[in-house]
Amino acid sequence: MPRPVTITYTLHPSYTSPSSSNQTNQILNLAIQGIKQHLPLRNLHWKSSTRTSLRTIQEVDVELLELGEISSTKHNQFGSEGSVLDNPLVNLCLIVCEDGEVYKNQTRNFIRDWLSLLAARRHPHAPFIVLVNPPAPGGQAGSSSSGKSVWGKDKGVLGKLKTDFNVGKRDRCVQLNLPQPGTNDPAAWPELINKLKESLVSAFDSAIIEREEEVKRGESQRLNVGWNFCTWFLLKESLANSFEAVNLPEDSLIIYEELEASFFQVLKEQNLSWFGISKLGATHHGDDSLPILDISQKPYRELIRNSQISIFDFRIYLFARQGQLLGKLGRITEVAKRGQWFVASLTRRLREAESSLAEHFIESWTYTACMDIVSRCDQWSRIDRPNGDYSGLVAYESARSELLDIARIQVERIGVSSGHLPPIYPFNPASSPYPKLTEEEDVLFESSSNGLSDDEELQHTPTNAQHSSPSERPELSNEQLVDAQKDQDNCRSLYLGLTQKTIKAYESCGKVNSVIRLKADLAALALYTEDWVQAYDRSRELAKDCAELLTWDPVSKFALEAALQAHRELDREKDEDWENLALAYLRVSAIVHDDEPGHTGEEEQYAELREAVNGLKESENEQDVEGHKAFNVRLISDAVQHEDGGSLTSVQIEVVNSLPIPLEVEGISIDLSDSSGEVITFSHEGETLQPGSNVTKAICTTSTHGLYTSHSAAITLGGINFIYNHYEGGNTLWVKRDSRGVEAKLRMPYNIKLDEDPRVVVEVKPGIIDMQNVKIGLRSLIPEVTYLLQNAECDGRNVSLDQSGLITISDIQAGGGIEISIPYAGVPQGEYAKAQIVVQYEFPTGSRDWIDNQVVFMGLPLTVNVQDFFRLDCLLSHFTIASDGREYLRIASVDLAPPKGGGYEVQASRKKWKKDLTITPNQPLSCLFKVKQISKDQGDGAVLRLKIRYRNLEEEIRTAIEDVMQNLPTSAGDELCSITNIWMQDKAKWLRPYLLGSSLAETLTDMFKAQGVANSATFLSALSDSQDQIWRTLEIPVDVPQHRLLTCIRMNPTTTLDKIYEGRAISMRISLTTSFTWCGTSITTHENDEARMLVFDIQNNEDWLVLGKKKGYFLADPSKTEEHDIILIPMRSGQLFLPTINIGLLSNSNSAHNTHQGRSGSNENELLCETYFENAAECMMVLPCKKEINAFVPIQSPMVGEVWAGERI
Repeated sequence: MPRPVTITYTLHPSYTSPSSSNQTNQILNLAIQGIKQHLPLRNLHWKSSTRTSLRTIQEVDVELLELGEISSTKHNQFGSEGSVLDNPLVNLCLIVCEDGEVYKNQTRNFIRDWLSLLAARRHPHAPFIVLVNPPAPGGQAGSSSSGKSVWGKDKGVLGKLKTDFNVGKRDRCVQLNLPQPGTNDPAAWPELINKLKESLVSAFDSAIIEREEEVKRGESQRLNVGWNFCTWFLLKESLANSFEAVNLPEDSLIIYEELEASFFQVLKEQNLSWFGISKLGATHHGDDSLPILDISQKPYRELIRNSQISIFDFRIYLFARQGQLLGKLGRITEVAKRGQWFVASLTRRLREAESSLAEHFIESWTYTACMDIVSRCDQWSRIDRPNGDYSGLVAYESARSELLDIARIQVERIGVSSGHLPPIYPFNPASSPYPKLTEEEDVLFESSSNGLSDDEELQHTPTNAQHSSPSERPELSNEQLVDAQKDQDNCRSLYLGLTQKTIKAYESCGKVNSVIRLKADLAALALYTEDWVQAYDRSRELAKDCAELLTWDPVSKFALEAALQAHRELDREKDEDWENLALAYLRVSAIVHDDEPGHTGEEEQYAELREAVNGLKESENEQDVEGHKAFNVRLISDAVQHEDGGSLTSVQIEVVNSLPIPLEVEGISIDLSDSSGEVITFSHEGETLQPGSNVTKAICTTSTHGLYTSHSAAITLGGINFIYNHYEGGNTLWVKRDSRGVEAKLRMPYNIKLDEDPRVVVEVKPGIIDMQNVKIGLRSLIPEVTYLLQNAECDGRNVSLDQSGLITISDIQAGGGIEISIPYAGVPQGEYAKAQIVVQYEFPTGSRDWIDNQVVFMGLPLTVNVQDFFRLDCLLSHFTIASDGREYLRIASVDLAPPKGGGYEVQASRKKWKKDLTITPNQPLSCLFKVKQISKDQGDGAVLRLKIRYRNLEEEIRTAIEDVMQNLPTSAGDELCSITNIWMQDKAKWLRPYLLGSSLAETLTDMFKAQGVANSATFLSALSDSQDQIWRTLEIPVDVPQHRLLTCIRMNPTTTLDKIYEGRAISMRISLTTSFTWCGTSITTHENDEARMLVFDIQNNEDWLVLGKKKGYFLADPSKTEEHDIILIPMRSGQLFLPTINIGLLSNSNSAHNTHQGRSGSNENELLCETYFENAAECMMVLPCKKEINAFVPIQSPMVGEVWAGERI
């Protein structure tokens, strides 16, 4: 503990003075007692000229002694090596004097003698004179001799004191007015105490400045002969002791840090002549068990003063002083951290002289040092710090746990050396699976920040003399470790207790990773001592912690291996928990590999791994394990290979076995998916996977084509499926079918009849193989269309379905083929339908699948419009056949067939089709047919059939190329197929020359020459010799028009016309002749003539003015001709066509004004009127009139009985 600050006092008159009295002595005693009651001094403010900031001294312990009790030899026995506080800093002189004459004759001389005595001591001090006034009568303090003059100066004895003894502006004198005994006057003491503090700070500042100058002078002589570091060290340390004595530990700590830096500088310069003979030290008995934070255990300062201290003791003393100061400051975390660095640094130095030390001295000293630091820091952490700041305690727990861990490791090393712990992992560092850390990376042994690297410090540190024999080496003094060396139980008990204590410390500060390492030690100890229950429980807990942290794979491997071994020793059932342990063990075994085989050999080294693998094979529980680290499956082929005539496809896959042992698996598979989500599987049965990469062949029995991406892979081991998803970064594979293998095609029928149910055709060709027990399925991939497989037909016969809904077909021989017609319901949007074709069949080597998604165009590439022209003896039907606006079509023939029975006769305008015609989106085809009724007895509903033979121009070219490609070699065919596909996509390159008559071979020849395609002669020759292709047939039912009442109209002039002039009337006669030829049987159903009454209506136009009977009615009678006379007046000159006449049923005309009643439905037998104007194409040449003419036009009166409503005249 630092000594208190000494303040001396001198009394005048003294007890032995002749002028003293009992009252005077009592007054001075009261003053001394009052001053002591205000000690220690608090809140002193020190502003030194050598420091930038203001220091506040919270409290200073003061020892108040009479001047005569202190001798200069006692307080300065070590000279400048002691603290600046060893000598009194303040000297008080307390006087009682109320008379000026007494002061002049006695007191002043006494004070002068007192100041002379102090000056002879030659150390910084502050004299301080106190005039003590006795208590005034009546309780009023003060004396009549005191007070202020009119000029503001003190008068009386106090004024004389200040005049005689004040130096400059420094006030050395103060007055103390004593209160009455037993009373407390707060205003009596502040001035004295404040002046006392000012004097103390002033003296302290002078002493510090003087001592600092001495230190600088000593340091400047460092290179001189005879300079002693120890002497200079004690000199500078006196500053630290002085700061500590006045409660300035921060300044004291700075001094010790500077001393440490100076020590290492001297160490670097190898100026160590002032050290003891042993140099490094650590050879005395008890050095390994002394607490390093207790400087009272050794006379360190005496050894320094005599230059006999070793480096070992010197560094301990230096660290201890720093630790004590940090403890006062409450910086216990820094104490622990610095202690960790200090122990690590000094341990490295001791390691170089280990042979001269006691056996296990380093471990014993490290253990003692760490435990002592922890013990002292624990004490400091429980002390309430003045500032109330406890934030550092959490960080302290972290440093504390590391110190405990260092101490635990020392016990572990002693246990391994003594044979009480096994020399294996985790007790033997050489067999540790942890990554080898450098000293700079080691968490427990960080390098100290002393300005020197470890290598430099080691290079300049002297070592002890080497002992020649082990018998000369000293012995350990730490009884706890000595007992642990001798007894196995004591060693393990100490190790377990310290490990559990360290675990709690790590857990309290949240260092879960460090807890893992210590739990591994506990599990290993239980395993070594064959405590199987503890070993199993601790290993499982350790493995669980490692799994949650996703780290410490080497430790996890050790824990899982220990758990499996303990499970086997306990003879427990291999349940689901065991499987999880085994799978986890396989994972870490795949990640963690031993670079060097163990001492036990490979067989024994991997015995536990083989046991785990065999146990998983025998397990009956099935489970899927995703993303296991033991394996990895990757697709390495970029194209498939074909086998068995194209019924099988194979790829090369790479299987990586990350385990260090060969492994036999039941199966390997890899799934690939296309853009629509369809999945195909390549598999391989029974494979022994060697450690590392294994390349094998996987086979797929499903035939498909397209671009596929690896979706997932699986490896089967017993009931365990190791699944590996390739959602990101999967390899792509272009799957192509063998052109010689099975082929299925979805198309529309070649012959389509619009009056029958719509169908599609599935065409299956076996290629070069024989297909057995063939089954075909068709599934719609759009919701608008449904395929009715139960109504499918094959060769005109119905087919049957199996339980899975597939069409069953007999065997198909190689080179043959089969077509299945399947009806469907619904209409697809955009006329395109997407469907999936599934073909299943048997092959001598197993079952096969053929799957493909195809798109079929369910619309028609052409449109047909018909227009009928009725004549008295025939019907003229005009058909317009046009493209749908996108396609180019070839038309082989267009035929209109009469119904069977011979009731009608059809004549075509084109008798024979010698050459096909091409229709384009802008150029339709017109066909004209004459239909005659040859039998009068034909009933209603006769149907003609329009047959159109056509084919699509693009389909024609594609089919021709595909037919030729099938006979070419595969390599040549693939190249030409790719070129022709690109060529066909650009219609501008081939459409025009092909339409103009160039053959397909000629068109392709020009393209091949332009692109420089070689080996195309065979292809072009075969294309020239290709046979004609199949034509498609569209059969459309055409109903023969019925219920048509034909009226033949003829308009002729009544007289011969010479010239016709504009505005002159012309007499015309209208002849109306009716025909029942196209009425069918409906005309016989009418019982009265009213139903056959017709109305004619002559339409007005701008060319003619019609006069006369413009509207009238007549009875339809084929045997009579109805005639009416009218007058036409041409309204303009030029070629004028005759006015139009409309014919309609009278019944419809009469009901026209009743449209608001509506009709519930149309009458199927209702007659429709058709009109044939025989001379509608005739025109009259009207000449312009020469002059205006007025004329009267006679109008005939209507006949009686012909007046009817709505008649216009």
